[in-house]
Amino acid sequence: MELSAYAPASSLGWLDLDAAASERVATLLRSLEEPGTLDALGLGSVRDAFATALSPGTSTIQTRLRYFVFLPWIFSRLEDQRVAPAEFAQRLRDTEAHLIDCLRHLGPNQGVIGYTAGRNLKRLPSEIYWGGLGGWGLRRLDLSLAEYGKRAAAIGRLRPERDDVGNATSRTVSMWARMPEPPADFLKGEVSFELGPEEAQLLADQIRRHHPGTLLAAMCGQPRSVIDTDFPWDLPRAGLSPRLVEVLHHAQCFSELTIGPQHVYNVLLARRARAEFGWDTDEVEARELEHLAAWVDLVADRHAELRAWVDDLPGFWVFMAGLESVSTATMEFIDAILTRAMTDPAGFVADPVVHGRIRDREVLLKANRARLAHRSALETWNQAPFGGQLNYRWPITRSYLADIAMGLEQHP
Repeated sequence: MELSAYAPASSLGWLDLDAAASERVATLLRSLEEPGTLDALGLGSVRDAFATALSPGTSTIQTRLRYFVFLPWIFSRLEDQRVAPAEFAQRLRDTEAHLIDCLRHLGPNQGVIGYTAGRNLKRLPSEIYWGGLGGWGLRRLDLSLAEYGKRAAAIGRLRPERDDVGNATSRTVSMWARMPEPPADFLKGEVSFELGPEEAQLLADQIRRHHPGTLLAAMCGQPRSVIDTDFPWDLPRAGLSPRLVEVLHHAQCFSELTIGPQHVYNVLLARRARAEFGWDTDEVEARELEHLAAWVDLVADRHAELRAWVDDLPGFWVFMAGLESVSTATMEFIDAILTRAMTDPAGFVADPVVHGRIRDREVLLKANRARLAHRSALETWNQAPFGGQLNYRWPITRSYLADIAMGLEQHP
């Protein structure tokens, strides 16, 4: 992801004391810049719990699956070169910048991280994919990226001896899972995102081994079946475990019913900006009202299932407790707003109780940065709508599975 140059007035730091804590903080910071995480109503804890349950190791700022192969190749090369700790970060940056050059021939909008920024890229693929590399078992040691940089040269020396056919003749824990060998011309010329058969099989096997029971793992066995789906619940349920069917049921109902509150928030923003500043927000409001009309039709089409789901919201929260800890305030807001949505979807956008709930929720979450309550905060709004239907990272998951399908169909 490319970021514009910006010097903040304040900064956030932490002591890099253990890998788990470091990764949690890094994940939090990454999430603040992910598309779709502009979360005015505080739905993110539930959204992210479902995304992780369905597609662990993924992130919306990841782009192409083959980075999961490129990066271990790059790291292993730096280990073999015994790069000193003081030089590791710069050497890694230089190598990743060279990877950008090797991918540039693919053109824009093809998932090349740093296509525009090039060597000035602020966030490198190694940082974006580090957590996923560990989650899928491709990275075996529980180290932060900073810790790894300090120890990479030593790790390289500890790599096991191998015989002529590649079998280890000594026992030691290596940093990386056994990867297919990189092509002889890797980083010497043009590189593509097309997986070779061995690479596709390795990634599918790693996902299934480390995340059995997830939708991502299940679909690794039939990756072509996801290509024409818009949401994970569009997939046939036959063959999925009862647990996975339950996850998809809750994920779908939550996604569909939270469409309404998010569009109402945008309507309220448009109306308040027009009243406070005289801005021309008629087009924004009209577009959001169209989305709300489509949502009313969706709720009507799925009324029986959604009604039953809302009637058992206490059961939903029992289920959620097994995925993620959700605050009491978040549960209370969701209970109230979704009950109101299900009771009268057609009147939802004009409901003053809904307006008050949404306004109070934003104030609780953002204090003086709440746009519905503070004129100075509203003044910074660029009239872009917030939110939209939750898809739980399905576009990136679908892209990954399509790459696996193409790789497996190649002849070795």
